[in-house]
Amino acid sequence: MREQQVAVVGDSALGFRYADHVALRVDDYDESLAFYTDKLGFQLVKEWTLGDAVPGVRFAYVRLGEFEIELIGDGQPSPAAAQNDLGDHLGRSGYIHLCLRVADLDKSVEELRGRGVTVFAEPFVVDPIGHRLAMIKDNSGNVIELAQAVAA
Repeated sequence: MREQQVAVVGDSALGFRYADHVALRVDDYDESLAFYTDKLGFQLVKEWTLGDAVPGVRFAYVRLGEFEIELIGDGQPSPAAAQNDLGDHLGRSGYIHLCLRVADLDKSVEELRGRGVTVFAEPFVVDPIGHRLAMIKDNSGNVIELAQAVAA
């Protein structure tokens, strides 16, 4: 795992250094690894299993810049409820999406469409935060928000 020199954040008594990764449970490990590396441009960092402790389940870290996702796949995952629109998506409890910042939202969305990525929510403006957003889905239905700051 990587170690980096960063300023301590949060309550220094707790020793938090930085957010390291988010884990996504995926339906098809190989397909998901290809989705994140081939379609989104993440780099494969490491793959592993936990052997008999969790038989049939595979793990990988994929990285984009300093951000990592831990993909957890295969085995017998419980199906998640379908998300048919933005209301369904935002109505769930728990972690619901991750966000990737982009330089040009329209260009990113069109490039992703060309790569066969499903656009879940077309670009829209959220004035209170000064961003344009769009949402895509990975091959397992996990939602990824794309965000671009808009000029004030």
